[in-house]
Amino acid sequence: MTKLTTHNEGEDPEMARTLRAIYAAPIGEPYWNDLEARIMGRITEVDLGWWAELDRWVRPALVAAAVLVLAASVAMFRARQVETETAYENILTPSPVPVETTIRPTLEGDREASLRDVVGHKERSNGRP
Repeated sequence: MTKLTTHNEGEDPEMARTLRAIYAAPIGEPYWNDLEARIMGRITEVDLGWWAELDRWVRPALVAAAVLVLAASVAMFRARQVETETAYENILTPSPVPVETTIRPTLEGDREASLRDVVGHKERSNGRP
């Protein structure tokens, strides 16, 4: 296994000095000021706002919204059409229950049953007591 150290034991001192000179940080303020100016200049050139990403989605979003509105309109029209058809069918089809019972509910309870018997008895006897 390789031994990881910052200084190799078989290090070439001349090579180490050369590499340190190459990779050493520049000395002096002008370099750092210039580097900062270049970085800040590049940042101001690039639009980093979240809205810049939305520009790519404007056209697909509008198409999707139009399709959604169209689908909702068709669904609403169809629901209204079905509702109208159902209303016409309810009006035009004859009801299985006689109209008399739908208009006047049947009499219920003891008093109403007695009254119905009396009235029904008179009708059966054709007015004879």
